Amino acid sequence: MEAPPDPRIVPPWRRPRPAEVLRSAAAWAWSGLIFVLAPFSAVLTLGLASSSLATFWAPIWGWGGLRLLGVDLEVRGLHHLRSVGSCILVANHQSAVDLLIGAALAPRAPLVLAKAELRWLFPFNLMWVALGQRFVDRRNPEAARRSVEGIVAALKASPRTVILAPEGTRSRTGHLGAFKTGAFHMAVATQAPIVPVCIHFAGLRMPPGRMWAERGRCIVEVHPPIPTEGWTVEQVRGHALVLEERYRRWLALEAGHE
Repeated sequence: MEAPPDPRIVPPWRRPRPAEVLRSAAAWAWSGLIFVLAPFSAVLTLGLASSSLATFWAPIWGWGGLRLLGVDLEVRGLHHLRSVGSCILVANHQSAVDLLIGAALAPRAPLVLAKAELRWLFPFNLMWVALGQRFVDRRNPEAARRSVEGIVAALKASPRTVILAPEGTRSRTGHLGAFKTGAFHMAVATQAPIVPVCIHFAGLRMPPGRMWAERGRCIVEVHPPIPTEGWTVEQVRGHALVLEERYRRWLALEAGHE
């Protein structure tokens, strides 16, 4: 039986205030503008600078969207993300606001796997392809494997940051979901460190099912990189369970952040 929603993370439904509707509409319009400008810039560079363009456009989109929504972002430990080369950034996933947070914090040449259903969302799909991002069809194991192999090859070829949600999808209740092993298999294949990022209160700002956001603060804690040299496939499930338990402890302390 699924646990009831956590009221600290997923508030009960209420009607949006006019100011919230206006702010959210402005943020959606901002996103649409970026989703058009980014592919246009890729065309101008003949598609040869997708990783550099991702580095350029991601924080512009992320910080701009957060400010329009009225979300104040407090980031702790950002130096942990800036001190490594290629890495696998993993983060808990409570809200659509997480996408803006990930973009705002994204270091150079970010790579993100988006669910295949977004392939048909215009103009998001144009921006995603133009900036060299990937889609993954979780219902098609062979296609998913090819997507992951492409990410692994990119990580080995040059310093990149892969951004993944080990839960696989947004939490509908605010409770942390079970970690899948994709990020940990990727770590075995590349020996790139895993950088855990814990996002607090994004579910309060825009819980799943809402198209508008409440003003307020989100806290992001970037934890020290986890070395993965020497990890083996046989150890993957154990490493996933250990990190999942750490996230449960970190999220249990949310009340103390308020």
